Amino acid sequence: MITRVVGVTFKNEGYKVDRQSIIKKLEGDERIFLKREPQNRFDINAVAVLVGIDDKKKQIGYLKAELAGIVSEMWKDYMFLCFIHEINPGNKEKDIPWGISLEIKKRRKKRDMSKMSKKHKSQRSKQTKNTRHSRS
Repeated sequence: MITRVVGVTFKNEGYKVDRQSIIKKLEGDERIFLKREPQNRFDINAVAVLVGIDDKKKQIGYLKAELAGIVSEMWKDYMFLCFIHEINPGNKEKDIPWGISLEIKKRRKKRDMSKMSKKHKSQRSKQTKNTRHSRS
């Protein structure tokens, strides 16, 4: 899915560099990370968007509230891979800020077999054996 990052005009608390300055320097191949913020005072489902620059993660905004709610619900069972889809240059004359869109892909996390019940482990083991034999 493709989504626009929101909150790109705000300053990052505790940092000298604002989000607009970070976005303006992006080339498009940087690593993007999502970070849940359950203690966020505005939204318990908030998901921050961070970019990896010089071995540091810097915040560039948030996922939209609707999408953040969905992502937060799925966080336990899925991991999310994010890529820069588009960097939208702003227009200073028209007071339009820079923006950024992401492509987000979800992948189901592998289950931890140590936390499964014995019955479930047995069923999974049988399924795996049957799958191996049917491929041969």
